[in-house]
Amino acid sequence: MKTTALVAAAAVAALTSAPALAQDWYVRGDVSAAFDSRLDSTPKLKGDDGWGLGLALGREYPSGFRTEAEVVHLKTDATNGLADDHKTLGGFVNAYYDFNKEGALQPFVGAGLGVARVKVNGGPYHGRDTDFAYQLKAGLGYRLSDKATGEVAYRYVGAPDLKLGSGVSQAKGDFRAQAVSVGLRYRFG
Repeated sequence: MKTTALVAAAAVAALTSAPALAQDWYVRGDVSAAFDSRLDSTPKLKGDDGWGLGLALGREYPSGFRTEAEVVHLKTDATNGLADDHKTLGGFVNAYYDFNKEGALQPFVGAGLGVARVKVNGGPYHGRDTDFAYQLKAGLGYRLSDKATGEVAYRYVGAPDLKLGSGVSQAKGDFRAQAVSVGLRYRFG
């Protein structure tokens, strides 16, 4: 609970700080092809292909930096018969840097900190855990208009030290998931 409150406070501070430097607010949505989710434990709980959705509210700055608050959901099918699927629901505060901000093609890199709930459905390791999470992102934006930018991006999500299942059927380890997304960023200003 403390972690959730801390992340919420950081999101508000990041999105409302330095109003004199702020250029524009934006909303961003994306759909993802998720892959390679796993809990590095004994035994390893592995996920295969799946899907994801993301929604964010953010602010762009003239310097090329962006900050945003994002909610992301990823789901992958389990591969080794120890579970049916893996689901991740995360809330992140992200920071990005857009290269070539004034050009049509805008490569970007980003990172985020937050909280993720990882759930494994079915099998002996059925359960969920919520803890600190982080993500790394890189992608390419294409300016469609003065207000709209299309994006293709890679996302790596990590959540260290999770515990799923119980008793003899408990798996402990670091969770990770990856996704490639296609999205749209729309500026309000």
